[in-house]
Amino acid sequence: MKFANITWLYLMVVLVPIWATILFFVYKKYVKYINTLFSFNLVSKLIVSGLFKIQKILLLLCFIIFVLFLFVLSGPQWGLVPKEVKTYGVDLIFAIDVSKSMLAEDIAPNRLEFVKRTMSLILDRIETHRVGIITFAGIAFYLCPLTIDHTAVRDFLSMIDTDIVPYPGTKIALAIEEAVRVLKEYSQGTKVVVLFTDGEDHDSYVESVVEEAKKEGIIIFTVGVGTPEGRPIPIRDSQGRIIDYKKDKQGNIVTSRLNEQLLYEISEKTSGRYISSTYGELGVAQQIINEISSLKQSELKSKIYNIYTNRYHYFVYIILILMALEIFVPKHWWTKI
Repeated sequence: MKFANITWLYLMVVLVPIWATILFFVYKKYVKYINTLFSFNLVSKLIVSGLFKIQKILLLLCFIIFVLFLFVLSGPQWGLVPKEVKTYGVDLIFAIDVSKSMLAEDIAPNRLEFVKRTMSLILDRIETHRVGIITFAGIAFYLCPLTIDHTAVRDFLSMIDTDIVPYPGTKIALAIEEAVRVLKEYSQGTKVVVLFTDGEDHDSYVESVVEEAKKEGIIIFTVGVGTPEGRPIPIRDSQGRIIDYKKDKQGNIVTSRLNEQLLYEISEKTSGRYISSTYGELGVAQQIINEISSLKQSELKSKIYNIYTNRYHYFVYIILILMALEIFVPKHWWTKI
């Protein structure tokens, strides 16, 4: 046997003695009152003795009912019953740009940290969805396999920095292509990609992979990370101090700017939506959560659990019987017990 609300069992240790004490004083007061009504002849003694017996039985019933009521509140359970528990959600790939341009600080503290914080907020609210991570720069890397284990996803998320993919560039097309491959192979439900990037990719190959995603029914939400005005890309030393800025071949400081137009087109073609980082971490996270919640939820996982069955109703029946006895049985019958 186990109990759903074991706190009430612990409270019984305190409440039962208190209730017993209250009933004892009620009985003592009743005895004192009855003794003032009857003289001490033989007939009176017989009457008083019967009344005392009735009162004792009624108070005992009150005590038992109270104890059983506390027992009901504790939620007694026994007997294991198999129960199938199904998990519903969507299959969701986060594609995260980890190119050096994501170190630009037009979004505080920088673009990549903004993405990681936003994704952490999203994970707080999508417990039932399967999540995977793809990181990309000059190539795309399937970092975290699709899983319902969001603790594992967070572990992978904490590993992400601009050195995790050692090939420079921003190949959005490769990220989408890898996401399409993964979702085609491992998902039978609703397929979603959330693409975090500054959009600095002018590869015409993007258009063809977006068409492939559309063909597979994959919805792509794009999050534009950065600002159209942009910022230089800082270079830091081992202590985290800025020692220079990234420069082009001519020695000019490179300014990384957000390319919103490309991201608009990607999301529009796949029935998704473009979201700007100007909404802030919480705003972006909430909008993505709202969009995901509105999508069709598919069965992702089914598992059989052995669960204990609630049995409190048996004690409720006993309580009702005792209350009926106390209310409806003629009081003089108790003197025959």
